[in-house]
This record gives sequence, C-alpha cells and structure tokens, in this order.
Amino acid sequence: MPKTYSKSVPSSPVTTAEKPVRKAISTRTRFEIFKRDGFKCLYCGATPPNALLEVEHIIAVANGGSNDRSNLCTACQNCNRGKSDKPLTAIPKPLVEVAQEAIEREAQVVGYAKALKKIKDRIDSDAWTVAKVFMVRFGRDDFRRDFMQSVIQFLKLLPTPTVVAAMEIATSKYTSTEYGCFKYFCGVCWKTIKGAPNERQ
Repeated sequence: MPKTYSKSVPSSPVTTAEKPVRKAISTRTRFEIFKRDGFKCLYCGATPPNALLEVEHIIAVANGGSNDRSNLCTACQNCNRGKSDKPLTAIPKPLVEVAQEAIEREAQVVGYAKALKKIKDRIDSDAWTVAKVFMVRFGRDDFRRDFMQSVIQFLKLLPTPTVVAAMEIATSKYTSTEYGCFKYFCGVCWKTIKGAPNERQ
C-alpha cells in the first residue's frame, strides 16, 4: 500500500481580550501624589503614622485606568486593599471634591512659585544695573552686600528707571565718599516713595 502524507492544519488560536498590564509607579511619583493629597487617605482621612499610605488608581487598571497623575490618589493600605477594582466614584462626594481641590491647589502653588522666581530674577538683574552706576563712578568691581539689599528693597517699591535715576543723581552730586553717596541715593529714593506713591510697583 503506497504511503500517504497528510498536511496538518493548525487550529486557529483562541483570542481573548488582553488583560491590562499594571505598570510600576515610581517612588518620586508616589510621594508627589502624597504631597498633593496632603498625606491623607481620600477614603477615610487616615494619616501616618496611624496608616500606611499607598497610591491608588481612581479608575482601576483592570478597567483601563492609566498611571496618569489625574488617575492617581492617596489611599491607606486598608482602604486600598479592600477596594479592588471598585471605582473611586463610590467615595462620598465631599472627598472627591477634596481631591479635586488638592490638585488645583498643587497647580496654583507651582504657578505661584514660578511667578515669584521670575520676579526675583528680574529684581536681581535690575539691582545689578543700579549697582553698576555706583561701581563705575567709584572704580569698583564689587558692591557691598548691605548696599545691594537696600537697592533690592527700593526696587520692590519703585519702578526700575526711577531707582536707576536716583543712583545717577547721587553719583553726580555726592562724590566725596562711597557711603555718603549711597546714603544720598537712599534719601532720594525715600523722598520719591513718600512724595509719589502712585509710582510704586
């Protein structure tokens, strides 16, 4: 009997919905979430050292939730482990609102810090502009720290051009001593502040 050969046909693979993979949350991200939420469980309000805090997904990973910070919140170990894939919408509304306020507060703190830094950088730069008028007049390559602090304070009260003009007046009219010149400069600034309050920043 002749040999026969059969070609086996592989069966079609059975496809099932792929289960979402939980990605690890870094230590830095965890502590940033803790700080944002005030180191408090958003379920029960527990705080350390009475509770061990964890970062929880608002929409569970099993339900398609991501590691985006808007989907993360602080929960104590007891609440987190008991919640499983129960959505955070089950939390009483006031706590949800607290979480939203915490996110907004964090954004405002960050924005405020950036604004303050921008103002400080601008004042520091302007202060050296004023100082250079003095340094050129007296042939110096440095500027006293106490003088600089005074210049910075005047720049917080007066427009930069006004403070620069005050230093130019002082260096042109009072040239006998550095201290006397700077004292004259301070006098001009104070006189301007008292006599022209509308020029203040």
